[in-house]
Amino acid sequence: MSAGVIGALIGLVVAIVDLVLLRLLASRVSLADTKKVLNLAGFSQLFLLPVAGWLIGHYAFGE
Repeated sequence: MSAGVIGALIGLVVAIVDLVLLRLLASRVSLADTKKVLNLAGFSQLFLLPVAGWLIGHYAFGE
């Protein structure tokens, strides 16, 4: 496995953990707008963190 793929997998794991924690936090908040923003932040990190992990892994340790 290349360094970029390993970085993307690490980013995906971190994003999933963060999504779960943000959704737990959103369930405890009373304002609808705050719930919306927390859920949006969690789902956007599902895309951004694996891409960032791939870039960091590829450029720092990759071919």
